[in-house]
Amino acid sequence: MSKLMRYIVFFYLVFMGAQWLLRNKSYTISPKEFKSIASKAHGAGSSSAAVTKLTNELRRVYGVAIDAEATWNPLFLGNLDLKILLLHASITEYSGVIAAPYAESGRVGLHWTNSTCTVLSGSVSRSTDSSGFANKETFAPGANFRHGQFESYVYSFTADTYLACYGRGVVPTSGVWTILSGLANGEPLAAGNLFKDYFRGVFQNTFAAVSQVFRHYKQKATGRSDL
Repeated sequence: MSKLMRYIVFFYLVFMGAQWLLRNKSYTISPKEFKSIASKAHGAGSSSAAVTKLTNELRRVYGVAIDAEATWNPLFLGNLDLKILLLHASITEYSGVIAAPYAESGRVGLHWTNSTCTVLSGSVSRSTDSSGFANKETFAPGANFRHGQFESYVYSFTADTYLACYGRGVVPTSGVWTILSGLANGEPLAAGNLFKDYFRGVFQNTFAAVSQVFRHYKQKATGRSDL
């Protein structure tokens, strides 16, 4: 077997192992519950009121798993200049609000995640390469749509569009598009701020998960609860 074939086999096995892990691991946030909370938030009135209602309800349900210090950051995806409020971050899971302050159109790139988004305000249209631009899907406030892993779409956002999005996959791989797009836009520091917040969230949620496991086995070993 040539060296090239060995590399191909190796990366294929890594990919299949990661896919198996993603299908079988446990997750913090329920997609069904996230969609329900987002669907109720879209009717709050203004986009800011919808975001506030969404974040408050997520924090009520998921507690410290939702970042209490979350702030808006630029989000560069290809030629799309968006912004994101990252509410939950881990290696295999994310949730947040993605917004387009102005009308935007372009590709979002290929991502190793399965994401579901609910339109809080504005509207979103998209078209796949295979369907042709005449056959578009359009999503109004309250509607949900799914963007599967490695799927390619051309998206169009109206001004003041806000989306509540939740996804599972190998989330850090999406950083490739953000870094390259940030560099292309001449704003590497803005992309860096998003990564700083992302890895802060990863650390906090990993620490909370490890602490929970430790408390669980400590309780089993001692027969006592810390509560």
